[in-house]
Amino acid sequence: MLILPFALLSAAIDKPFPEQMPIFMEACLGEAVDAGYVSDTEESHKYICAGEAAEKLWAFLERYRIESYEQDTPEGKWLGREFPLGGCFKRVRMPDGRPLVPGLSCTIWVPRLKDKASAPKP
Repeated sequence: MLILPFALLSAAIDKPFPEQMPIFMEACLGEAVDAGYVSDTEESHKYICAGEAAEKLWAFLERYRIESYEQDTPEGKWLGREFPLGGCFKRVRMPDGRPLVPGLSCTIWVPRLKDKASAPKP
């Protein structure tokens, strides 16, 4: 697989956004597969990482000032930052005012082909 050597070489070079995204996305995909956080939707394969890969991806998006937005959910208030094929979500407040229980996850959606007829021809 050529992706891993290329990713390692790319990691050594400090490139501007978005050239480093494949490195962070690959780490998130790997962590999701290892943890079993992979599911299918009608439209895509859904990969969720929540560990070190998510922390690095969030920090990268923050460093490059990718605009965040707020979401209120029953689990608390979250900041979201989106990127092509995915997004990261970080809890910033609990719903009932209790002390913050940190939460961070990133999701990557890999589109699914609808049927073989829509597959690109070589």
